Amino acid sequence: MNPLSSHPLRTKALVVIISVGILGLTSVMASLWFAMATKSDAEAINVSGSLRMQSWRLSEQILIPELTDTESLGLLIDIYDKSINNPSLTSLMELNNQLGKRYRLLRQEWFSHMRPLLESLDSHPEFIRYVPDYVDRIDALVFALQNDTEQKLRKLFIFTVLSMFGMLCIGVIAIRYIGKNLLLPIEALSLSAERVRTGQFDALELNYTRPNELGQLTSTFNSMANELDQLYGQLEAQVKQKTRSLEVSNTALQLLYNASQTIGINPYDRVSLEEQLSQWKTLLNLKSCYLCINNNAGKISLRRIDPEHNPDNQCCQQKQCDECHQSSVDDQQFPLRFKGRQYGYLRISACDRKNLSNDSRQWMTTFCDIVASSLYRSSYQVQEHRLLLMEERSVIARELHDSLAQSLSFQKIQVARLQRQLSRQNTTEVIDGIVDELKEGITSAYRQLRELLNTFRLNISQGSLEEAIHGTLAEFEKRSDTIHFHLDYQIRYLSLDAHQQIHILQIIREALVNTIKHSEASDVKITCKNHEDREVHVLIDDNGKGFDFPDNPSANHSGHYGTTIMQERAVTLGGQLSFEPSPEGGARVKLRFANKETAND
Repeated sequence: MNPLSSHPLRTKALVVIISVGILGLTSVMASLWFAMATKSDAEAINVSGSLRMQSWRLSEQILIPELTDTESLGLLIDIYDKSINNPSLTSLMELNNQLGKRYRLLRQEWFSHMRPLLESLDSHPEFIRYVPDYVDRIDALVFALQNDTEQKLRKLFIFTVLSMFGMLCIGVIAIRYIGKNLLLPIEALSLSAERVRTGQFDALELNYTRPNELGQLTSTFNSMANELDQLYGQLEAQVKQKTRSLEVSNTALQLLYNASQTIGINPYDRVSLEEQLSQWKTLLNLKSCYLCINNNAGKISLRRIDPEHNPDNQCCQQKQCDECHQSSVDDQQFPLRFKGRQYGYLRISACDRKNLSNDSRQWMTTFCDIVASSLYRSSYQVQEHRLLLMEERSVIARELHDSLAQSLSFQKIQVARLQRQLSRQNTTEVIDGIVDELKEGITSAYRQLRELLNTFRLNISQGSLEEAIHGTLAEFEKRSDTIHFHLDYQIRYLSLDAHQQIHILQIIREALVNTIKHSEASDVKITCKNHEDREVHVLIDDNGKGFDFPDNPSANHSGHYGTTIMQERAVTLGGQLSFEPSPEGGARVKLRFANKETAND
């Protein structure tokens, strides 16, 4: 039966309250009854006591006949009649007990015997003789009234004592029941709730199983605590699992970061790659983990990198990658692919043939992307270095051809003239002139060779382009004591690659060489700025005499071979080089080109 269907605690509490109320109400009603029952007892006792005094007064009034006053006697008789007919006494006539019987006899004796004796003067002596007996009967009535009142009071006392005893018993029983079935279970529930609040689900002591509301509440609380214990256990297991996953994720991210740092420096470092693969193998609990780096997918492998492989035998024994795929069908592979180029595979084998999680596959894919991008950058850098070397060699050949080779050709012609003159035995003056031209040509060729050496030794290995230009200006200030050089550099926060910086610096050097040779200037200003049309402008202004070939300043006049080289460098930058008058009054060499950063904005 459902304990809430009968509500025993509520019913018992209601019974206790009703019982106490009934006892209290009965006690009050008994008190009210006593008050109503004894309302006229005192008056009756008082009136009956006055009857004794009036009886003696009547006897005294008629004791001396000569002094008897009929009128006064009649008045005393009337008073006696009123007293014996007092309502507090007449109410006794309805009683069937001893008290009612005494009153009825006393009243009858007065009206039938004692009062007639008073009305006749001859019978006064007889009245006096009966008065003592009559008064004794009045005293008996008084004592009866007193006993009746005392009996009522005893009944009230007994009833009150019984009521108090009943209420006391009910109170003791209620207190014991409340303490055992209400207070103790509630205290146990409170302590258990505190333990549950602190997570102590296994320390509950709730053994109250009575079929009442608290019993059902205790049973429900126990069930709730058990469910919470199971739920907390599951949550703790999930938290531990998530913590483990986060730790693995953190370690994986750290491995990816280390891979991007170490592999990016040297993607062919076997020791570094083997260390990375060993860490991945331990982290993901893999059976095997190795790299196959090849030139193209399905071709002969160039290298196999395996932490458990013999380092002395780095070449893969398989001749074709397809054979490896067929022989390791249980393995999982991740391609090393970047920008459409295939560099090999990462092959892994999980323990117990279990599949990798999505996160693990994503980490492996990212690791392969890092390795592939490093291999791509390495090959790209090698190719770029080759192109730069070929370009620089082409520049050297062009510089030698346009300067030193032409000077030597001129010297060769002069030597031929000298031989011709010597064969003709010309005059010493002609020979001396040829020799002087040879000396001047040799001096010019040596100077050009020195300029070429300075140009070819040019590098920006450390520092910025601004510092390199400052160093160049300091070098040219030592060459010329009459020219002051100034730099206005406004592209400090513009990203220029090394290729662009080298070409800009070489163009500035060539322009300064021409300025020292031909301008006769006293001030030279170099301005580097980012123009409004998102072009980089490099301006070399002087206050000299300007160009001596205004119609075609870029033409290769004698002594101006470097202008062609400057034009070619500008084309290499994807820009233009122009020669125009300077606001300073001299010449201006203007280089402009679109930078990659500004072009993409």
